[in-house]
Amino acid sequence: MPQPKPTKFEKVYVETPVDTDGDGKRDLIAVYIKRPLVSQPVPAVYVANPYMLHCNEDWYTLYDVNTNIKAYPTQDIDEKDIQYTYVPKVLDHRPIHGEVDENRMSEPTPDQYECISDLYDHLIDRGYAAVFSAGLGTKGSDGITLTGSHEEILAFKSVIDWLNGNALAFTNREDGIQIKAHWCSGNVAMSARSYLGTMAIGVATTGVPGLKTIIPEAGISNWYEYYRHNGLTLPAMDWQGDDLDILARYCFSRALDPQDYPTIQSRFEKSQKQLQEQEDRESANYNRFWDERNYLKHVDNIQASIFVIQGLNDWNVKPDQGIRLFEAMQAQGKECMMLLHRGQHIYTYHLEGAPTLDLIDRWLDHYLKGIDNGIEKGPRIYVENNLDQKQWDTYTVWPPVKDRFFEFHHPEATFMDDLSLSVYDRKEKNTKAWLDQLVTEKNAFSYRLPVQSIQTTSLFSGRAKIRFRAKINQPTAILSAMLVDHGKQCRLTPELDGDENQHFVFKQEKNPSDYFVITRAWMNAQNRSCNYKKEAIDPDTFYTYEMEFVSNDYRIEAHHTLVLILYGMDVDQTQLPYTKTQITIEKDSIELFLPIKATD
Repeated sequence: MPQPKPTKFEKVYVETPVDTDGDGKRDLIAVYIKRPLVSQPVPAVYVANPYMLHCNEDWYTLYDVNTNIKAYPTQDIDEKDIQYTYVPKVLDHRPIHGEVDENRMSEPTPDQYECISDLYDHLIDRGYAAVFSAGLGTKGSDGITLTGSHEEILAFKSVIDWLNGNALAFTNREDGIQIKAHWCSGNVAMSARSYLGTMAIGVATTGVPGLKTIIPEAGISNWYEYYRHNGLTLPAMDWQGDDLDILARYCFSRALDPQDYPTIQSRFEKSQKQLQEQEDRESANYNRFWDERNYLKHVDNIQASIFVIQGLNDWNVKPDQGIRLFEAMQAQGKECMMLLHRGQHIYTYHLEGAPTLDLIDRWLDHYLKGIDNGIEKGPRIYVENNLDQKQWDTYTVWPPVKDRFFEFHHPEATFMDDLSLSVYDRKEKNTKAWLDQLVTEKNAFSYRLPVQSIQTTSLFSGRAKIRFRAKINQPTAILSAMLVDHGKQCRLTPELDGDENQHFVFKQEKNPSDYFVITRAWMNAQNRSCNYKKEAIDPDTFYTYEMEFVSNDYRIEAHHTLVLILYGMDVDQTQLPYTKTQITIEKDSIELFLPIKATD
C-alpha cells in the first residue's frame, strides 16, 4: 500500500479589501494550507468554506410558513430600480512589521481544522496544495457574515490574490508579520459542494487572475432562485421556513468565542436586521439585495473554465442552479463541462461506475498543470441514466432535446387551493400522503391533464415551459405545476446503498411504484409579468401565466403516461396559507413546451 507523501500544514491570515465589522481596518480571514513538501512550486485547489470552525446549531430556527400570502396593489417598480451596483470603500493596508520564511511556520492544532472530504488528500498525493479558507465572521477571523454578498466574494477572492502575490497575509492577527506563498505556482482551482461551490462561482465572476478553473458541486449561481421563485418564498424542499438571514446567523461562528463575541455582538445584530429587511420575505420580489447575489449576471467576466457537477434529484440546490450556469458558459463559448448524477445533495467520488473522480483528475491536470490529456476535446455533458445507473449518457450540447409544442383542447376547469381539502396535516407534515393524493387520486384541489401516452421509451431532457390563462377569486394566489411519469415500474431512487465516503450505488425499488415526479414549477399570481413587481388581480379577469419548470434529464418507459397537474400551494416547497382560493383555468388555454423525444 503506497505511503502518504510528506506534507506541511500551516495557517495564515489573509487580508481582504473589505471592512464588514466597521472597525476601520481590513478584515482578516483564517486560511489553512496542506501542501506537499516538494522543491518546486505547486498549483493549489482552494475551498472557500463559510462553515469552517463549527456553526451556531442552536440559532438555526426557521420561519413559520403557515401564513397567508400578502396581497399588493400594482407596484410601480422599474428594472433599473432593482439593479445592484457595488461601491467600494478605500481602505489602507494593514502595516507590515517584518516577513517570515514560510518554512518556519508552526502547524495549527488538529482541532482548528475541518477537512471537507477525502478528495483533497487524494489531490495532495497528486501534487496539489489544498487551501481551506474560513469566511468573514467565522471563529478566529474578522468581519460579519453577509451571505452571498459582494463583500463575501471579495474576501474569498483575496486568497487567490495572495497565492499570486497580489494580496497580503500574516502569521497572526496582531503582529503584522507578513508571509508569502512562494510554494504556489499561481495556478489555482476552486471546488467543493453547496455553499462552498457557490463561493467558487461568485469568485469566478470577478475574473480574478490565477483562477484557472472551478468545480462547483451543487453550487448556487443565483441566490434568489435558491430562496425565492417568481415572487414566492421557496427555499430547499422541506425547508420552507429557511432564509438567507438564518444561514448568515448559522455561519457566524465568532459567536462561539466567549471573548470575541461581546465585542461584535451589536454590529452583528444590526447586520441581521438589515438582512431581514433587504431579503423581503413579505413580498418575495427580486430586488437589489438579490441582484447582488445573482452571479449569472456576470458570467461574461469569468476567465476560468468550469466543470459543473449537479444532482438531478437535488431539491436542496435544484438542478437549474448548475444547469443555468453551464448554459450561460456554453452560450458565450467559454470552456465548460457538466456531470449530472441521480443523487440528491451528495458527493459522487465513490459512486460505483461514476466517471466523477477520473474527470476531476484529468480536468485539474489539464487546467492547472497544462497536461495535454484531451479532456477539453471530449464530451461536454455526462448524465447518469435513470433506467440503468451503470450507463452514463454523453451529449455535446445542452439541452440535447429540442422543445415540442403541445396544445390541448380541454374544458374550463376549476379547483380550490384549500389545504383542508387534502389529507395534509400541518402538525404531522405528512407530505408523502399529500403527494400521493395529489398525483394518483381525483381531488378538488388540482387539475390533472394527460399530456402524452408514451408508446416507446422517450427522453425528457431540458427545461419545460407552460402557458395558460386563469381567473382567481382572491387578490393573490400561489400557482404550481407538476409533470409526472405515470406507470408501474421499479424505479431507481436517490437513496444510497453503501457509504457516500467509501463506496455506494443508488437503491432500486423492490416493489413497483405508481409514479415519479419529473419536475415542478411555481409562481406568485401577482408576479405574472416579472419577478420584481406585483400586479393587482381582478377576480373577474382571465390573465396569462407562464412558468418554466426545473430542468431534468429523465427517460420515460413505454406504455407510461406523461401527466400535467396544476394546483396551488405546494406543501413540499411553498408557504401554506389558510386562504381558500378558487382558480379557474380558461378553456383550451393550456400550452406546453416539452423537451421530449422517442429514443427507441
